[in-house]
Amino acid sequence: MKTLHPSEQLHDSIDRLVACSTGSVSIHPSIRVGSVSYLNAAPLTFGLGSAVTLLEPSLLAAELRAGNLDVALVPLMEVLEAPADTYRIADGVAIGAEHAVYSVYLHHDVPLAKITTVALDPASKSSVELARLVLEKFYHLRPRYVAPGERADAQLLIGDPAILYRQAHPDQNYLDLATAWREDTGLPFVFAVWALRLPAERAVPVAEQLRAAKQIGLASRDSIAQTPFERKYLSEHLCYDLGYQQKKAIRLFTKMLVQTDRIADVPELTYL
Repeated sequence: MKTLHPSEQLHDSIDRLVACSTGSVSIHPSIRVGSVSYLNAAPLTFGLGSAVTLLEPSLLAAELRAGNLDVALVPLMEVLEAPADTYRIADGVAIGAEHAVYSVYLHHDVPLAKITTVALDPASKSSVELARLVLEKFYHLRPRYVAPGERADAQLLIGDPAILYRQAHPDQNYLDLATAWREDTGLPFVFAVWALRLPAERAVPVAEQLRAAKQIGLASRDSIAQTPFERKYLSEHLCYDLGYQQKKAIRLFTKMLVQTDRIADVPELTYL
C-alpha cells in the first residue's frame, strides 16, 4: 500500500470558528482548555467563548496528562489508561457514532480475510485499539502492526485526513470501524470525551458549561459546515451524546480491552 499524505486539516476555517464563535459560554480564563483540531470537534468548541488550544489527539492527551491543560477533549483511551482519580468526565457530551462514522476506517488493498499487515495511525489510541479489536475479535485475524508509512495490506486513517482521502478515492475498499463495532455489539461507539483534571467543586460548573456549549454548537452546525458533505457529516455520521447507550458501549469496550490484555483493569469512571 502506498504511503498516504493527506492534509492534516479538512479546511482552514476550524481555527477561525473556534476563535470567532458567537457562543456565550465562557469558561474562567484560569482554566486551560484543549481540543482536537478536527472538524468533528467543531460543534463542541464553537459555543465556547474561551481560548482553546488545538492539538492532534495524542498530543492533546499528553498535555492533559502532564498537567499543561485542565480540560481537554481527549481520546477515550486516555481516561481508560490514566491512574485512578486522574480525571472526571463531562456527562452528556462526547464525540461518537451511532453507525458509520466515515472518518475512522481501515483502507485495505486486499480482501479483509487476507490482511496480514496493518499500518496504524498513532494520532488516536482509541481508534488504534478499536481497529485491533475489530480485526482480532470480530474478524479473527492476527495481523502484524507496523508504523505509518510502512508498506501494509491495510492502513488506519482518522479525522480530517481520512475524510480527504476517502473523498478523493471513493471507489477503494474501506472498513468503517464504527459500523463494524455496531454490527457486532449493537451499540454506538465513543471516540472522545471531555476529561477534566480539576477538583470536583471546580469541575462541576465547567462540565455544565461544556454541555451548554454543546447545545450552542449543535444548533450552529449549518454555520460551522462549509459544504453539504460537512453538514451531513456533522449531523448524520457523528453523535455528540454521552448517555446510557454510550456508557454501556464504553463498559463493553473496556471489558474487551481487559480480555485482550490491552489494559490491566476496568477503571471506575466518574461522570459529572
